[in-house]
Amino acid sequence: MLYILPTPIGNSQDVTIRTLDMYRKLHVFLCEDTRTFKKLLNILEIDAKWKQFFALTSFTDKWKIAFYSKLISEQKVGLVSEAGMPGISDPGKEIIKICWKDKLDFEILPGPTAISLWVVWACFDTSNFVFLGFLPTKKWRQTKFQYIIDSPISVFVYESVHRIEKTLTQLQALGFDRNVFVGRELTKMYEQKVCKPIDEVLEMIKNKEIVIKWEFVVWFEGLGKMKKVKKKKY
Repeated sequence: MLYILPTPIGNSQDVTIRTLDMYRKLHVFLCEDTRTFKKLLNILEIDAKWKQFFALTSFTDKWKIAFYSKLISEQKVGLVSEAGMPGISDPGKEIIKICWKDKLDFEILPGPTAISLWVVWACFDTSNFVFLGFLPTKKWRQTKFQYIIDSPISVFVYESVHRIEKTLTQLQALGFDRNVFVGRELTKMYEQKVCKPIDEVLEMIKNKEIVIKWEFVVWFEGLGKMKKVKKKKY
């Protein structure tokens, strides 16, 4: 049996009572980052001495994944991401797919996820939106950019600290001129949220008013209307 367990996205007090109970009861965990999860258990005053922790990253090879599948078939195992809900833009999705393929039971416990909070924070309409995860670094990058520019509804992405300024600069150069909501460190001490036209956001980055540190969440405001497509004449 696999238990898919959310972890707080920042503030350790956001863990649910049910999840806390599973942290205590389970003895085997698959972790996106074992060190981060051990640190969380320590903060929550849970003894990790007799627990086992296995790393599950985007680089975990297929042989280790097969071992994890066998582990789940034999005992109760917890799956945790570095922050938030496993399976959303993290390697946990591979284990979930394996569970479906190998007909292994799994249960998902609800809890904190960055997406829902950022939907509420955004300063424009997010009643409909598209989530693209992390933008590609090379292949399909321009295609994704054009999708964001042409989208009638808002588009939500994750972006690396190393690429945030470059991404916004490239989009502006390609013609994106609407509002952008940029957020970082949600629920933490240095939480920062900015919602302005893209040129003003870039200006704030250049002036160091937006701290370029940790992972970014970015919302791009949609056009608000469907783009007209010209019919081809034959």
